[in-house]
Amino acid sequence: MQYLKKILIFSFISFVCNVQGQNIIGPNLVQNPSFEDHYQCPFIFTQLPFSKYWWGYSTEYFNSCCTNASCGVPFNSAGYQNARTGVAYAACAVYSSTGLPQPNNVTGGESIKNLLNDNLIKHKRYCINYYISLSHHTVNYAGFTNNNLILYDSIGAMFSVNQVQDNPDIIICDSCAKFAKSVVGIDTVNWHRVSATIIAKGNEQYLTIGKFNNINWPANFYCQFYVYVDDVSVCECNFDINLGEDTSLCNEETMLLNATLPNATYLWQDGSTNATYEAKQPETYWVRAYIADYDITTTDTITITAKDETICNPLLIIPNFITPNGDGNNDYFKIGNAEKFELDLKIFNRWGNLIYRNTSYKNDFNCKECADGVYYYLINAKSLRNGKEKAYKGSVTVMH
Repeated sequence: MQYLKKILIFSFISFVCNVQGQNIIGPNLVQNPSFEDHYQCPFIFTQLPFSKYWWGYSTEYFNSCCTNASCGVPFNSAGYQNARTGVAYAACAVYSSTGLPQPNNVTGGESIKNLLNDNLIKHKRYCINYYISLSHHTVNYAGFTNNNLILYDSIGAMFSVNQVQDNPDIIICDSCAKFAKSVVGIDTVNWHRVSATIIAKGNEQYLTIGKFNNINWPANFYCQFYVYVDDVSVCECNFDINLGEDTSLCNEETMLLNATLPNATYLWQDGSTNATYEAKQPETYWVRAYIADYDITTTDTITITAKDETICNPLLIIPNFITPNGDGNNDYFKIGNAEKFELDLKIFNRWGNLIYRNTSYKNDFNCKECADGVYYYLINAKSLRNGKEKAYKGSVTVMH
């Protein structure tokens, strides 16, 4: 693969999980994700193992500490690019073909590898993010002649229990957890984010970034795809929406349903598209959220029913006599269910004179100074749930 290096497009993928997004629930498992830490500075271009925890067959490590023009940052043998983070990045020829007639055609691809700092857990979802930039060398070479092509196809990431073969061939691993994403549209100026999710099969500990399926190579064309890679991350993530358990509401009560996920678009049962929805009546509500970065669709449903009015606004339980003699029993005019209402209480004597008024009654009237006899009350009860009002009237006997 060494002899192909001088004419390949160099492509490096850097994976970055947005750890501030609420979908990310675990740390970055990639060691040295932006290639800054190194055992020593590179002095030629094929020295990715000099970057701590990274390796790959005939793959590049570019760092500003390199004093050789072939392995520096931003200038190097593949072109010009600033690091997305820090002063270093990796690169590889994701795939290439000499374009010669068979059986003399030579095809292959390179990959970069990392030993994760923890094994993946079976059935857990992991978010993978990294950034790539197209090399100037690939673009320039493709323009030399009509017989040269930039073979845009795809690039991805693969997770395996054991280290995959470290050679210049396209890696095939049907049992591995992996993905491939289209890269059409990347350029030599910007860092292009590659994002996806995988469901772990269990105990994967190696990450490989590259090409993992066969390619139908165009006949008689020299094809190549060579990229820079920076900022790689693998984080456990969760895109589940939780609208809550099925519940019931009292009349005129509302409930705010929240489906908020990072960078998502929403569709509710009535066609509305906000992240939140105010449920105002008994109904079955559902929402569908689409997260374009990871091509994930997630849904949830909640059923809201009407709560019985005797539960929402129970009747007041009003005593018909009190004995304010200080013995601690039945001393006060205590109204049952008073805590559920705002109470306006009026007490009248038998001649209709108002002797007590409290617009925010708290079960603290004892009529201790009243003479024994019959008194009359008027109560206006305003529900603390929904503001409904109900009037009560009757009599209470005071006996010291």
